[in-house]
Amino acid sequence: MKKRILIIGITMAAAGSEKSFLSFAGAIDYEKYDVDLLLAKKSGDFLPLVPKEIRILEMGRMGELFLLDRRNAKRIILTRYLARNPFRAFGLVPYFLRMKGAESPEARSFAANRMWLAMMRKMPDFEGEYDIALAYWGDRTMFYMIDKVTAKKKIAWLHFDYSHPPREDALYLSYFKRCDKVVTVSREIEKSLKSALPEISDKIVTLENIINRREILALASEPADFGDDFDGIRLLTVGRICPQKGYDLAVPAVARLIREGYPIRWYIVGRGEEGYVRRLEAQIREKGISDEVRFLGVRQNPYSLMRAADLYVQPSRHEGKPIAVEEAKVLCKPIFVTAYTSAAEQMEGGRLGLIGDISEEGIYQGLKKMLDERDFRESLQKNLEELTKKEEKNSVFMDILE
Repeated sequence: MKKRILIIGITMAAAGSEKSFLSFAGAIDYEKYDVDLLLAKKSGDFLPLVPKEIRILEMGRMGELFLLDRRNAKRIILTRYLARNPFRAFGLVPYFLRMKGAESPEARSFAANRMWLAMMRKMPDFEGEYDIALAYWGDRTMFYMIDKVTAKKKIAWLHFDYSHPPREDALYLSYFKRCDKVVTVSREIEKSLKSALPEISDKIVTLENIINRREILALASEPADFGDDFDGIRLLTVGRICPQKGYDLAVPAVARLIREGYPIRWYIVGRGEEGYVRRLEAQIREKGISDEVRFLGVRQNPYSLMRAADLYVQPSRHEGKPIAVEEAKVLCKPIFVTAYTSAAEQMEGGRLGLIGDISEEGIYQGLKKMLDERDFRESLQKNLEELTKKEEKNSVFMDILE
């Protein structure tokens, strides 16, 4: 008899967790498992890519709470939480007071998170019983899984670095303790989590993101369309456009290099937070490099661009273990990353790519070295080519489902 799995997500937007899920879904043995994907909202560029064997479900009206952020909080709270029962507002007052009186950004964030939990707990329990539940999209999906889902085994999946940004240990510990396993995507994240919450050390396992090498190589062979006829050095970044990814740190660094005469153009694949994108565009105009920084939007196949680019750049402030960097490794691209938590692990201490400080100066110096030293770039590519010859072990993840 097949086991029933419920995977809890948010949307199928073109982003890292969603891309990781698609690779994960491609490795499931559907002869052994019946799989439901529960989304807060059935939307996103990657929705058509979900395997046909998976049944896609939606949380309903209150699922929009999972999309709540500073920009839309007022609208979502009014229309999805208070519209049918205005008296619920009284229950939120203590959290608003805590946020208003917070003496630090961390304290304000902790209070906001507690308020979100209070609203989420008013959602109806999810109907049905499962053998396994996977909270694959991080924090909020884990909270929902623990409070609202019935399953014999519950697994939380962490694609982020637990320590960045800071989280309220007491709250997270209470939820992690109710999980059967907590999966991290890198050894450094595992180390960080065990250091913060040693009480759950025995639950933590590390499983690197599954990368479908054959599919990446096949898609990379398709023609690359950058939308221009530029014949200089192409830099590429793939990822959600948000402060975490550090684009605003890289813009001044790129501008300095252009002023110094380097023939570079930076291409950004993805979409993101509207306010941040506007600020980034203004910064680019201010630096006078609008022609040299190109936003290409979402591409379901970014791999042909990766193959054709000269250098892959990941200027993040913090990361779990970015999938786009792993994909660039498959294509043996020279890679520059900033020193996020898992960078040394991901780049094997600098053997597979250059690691720079998380700052404008660090990005500038790192890119300058990559551009100046051809022999260095070629040595990185040679190391990556040796890495790609190693045998894949993607089936390992099945062990946690047993």
